[in-house]
Amino acid sequence: MKKLDEIMELMTDEMDEFRKNLMHLQKLSNELHNRSIPISTEVLKNQLNFFFQKQEKRDVLTAEALKVIDQKLKKAYLLPKSLGILFGSFLILLVTLIGYLTLLVVESKKEINNSYRNTEEESLIYRKYLLEKPEIKADYEEWFQNQNSP
Repeated sequence: MKKLDEIMELMTDEMDEFRKNLMHLQKLSNELHNRSIPISTEVLKNQLNFFFQKQEKRDVLTAEALKVIDQKLKKAYLLPKSLGILFGSFLILLVTLIGYLTLLVVESKKEINNSYRNTEEESLIYRKYLLEKPEIKADYEEWFQNQNSP
C-alpha cells in the first residue's frame, strides 16, 4: 500500500505540474490570439511607395553612371593621341618627301632634255661652221686625233 500511496502522490504531483503547464499554455495562446498584427492596405502602400522611391533613386544613379560611361566610350581612342599625331606627322613628311623627289626627277628630266637639245644645236652649229671653213676642219680633226691618242 505504501507503494500505491507513493505512486498516487507522484501522480498528483505530475497532474498538478501538467495543469500548471496547461494553464500557462492557455495563457500564452490567449495572448497570441489577442495580439493582432494590423496589416492594412495603407501600410502596404506606404511601404511600396518607399521601396519605389528607393528604386527610382537607384535607377537615376544608374542612368547617370551609364551616361558618363557612354560619353567616356565615345571620347575614347583605340590608339593614344600621341601615336596618332606621330603617325600623321610621319605621313605628312613622307608625302612631302615623295612630292619633292618627284619634282626633282621632273626638273632633272627637263634639264637633260634641254642640255641634249643644246648639245644637238651646238653640234649642228659646229658642223655648219666646219662645212663652211674646210681649212679649220682639217686643223680640228688633227687636234681631235691628238687628244684621243695618248
